[in-house]
Amino acid sequence: MLGSSSLKLPKLATNDGRENYKTAAVFDVWVRDLRDYLELAEMDLESSYAMIWVGMHLKDGIKMLHTQFKANEDTKHLGVEEFLKALRQYCILFTGKETLWNEFQAIRHTLKGRTLPIQVIANKIK
Repeated sequence: MLGSSSLKLPKLATNDGRENYKTAAVFDVWVRDLRDYLELAEMDLESSYAMIWVGMHLKDGIKMLHTQFKANEDTKHLGVEEFLKALRQYCILFTGKETLWNEFQAIRHTLKGRTLPIQVIANKIK
C-alpha cells in the first residue's frame, strides 16, 4: 500500500533509550508511530521482517537489547509487540513504590503447614 502511494512520511526517529525516551509519554508516542509505519507497510507484527525493521530504528544499548531478544532461545520466536513490552520496561524507569509494596505484601510462605504473609515470617525470624 505505501509503495503505491505518493504519500511521503516523515522519517521515524531512532530510539536510543536515552533522555527523551526515558519518559513514558515520549516513548509511547514513538511506539504508536512505529506501529503506524508497520501498518502502512502492511507488515505483520509477528513477522521476522517487522522485527528486522524495528531493529533498524534502534541504536546503542537498545539495539543490543534487540539483538539479544532475537538471539535468545526463549524470545526469538516472539514478535514486535512482546519486544516493545520488554523495551518499555528497559527504557522507562520504574518508581512505583506502592506497586512494590503490594507485590511484597502478596508474597506468601508456608511455615508449619500454615501459609502466612512474608512480613509475618520476617517478624518471626527477627
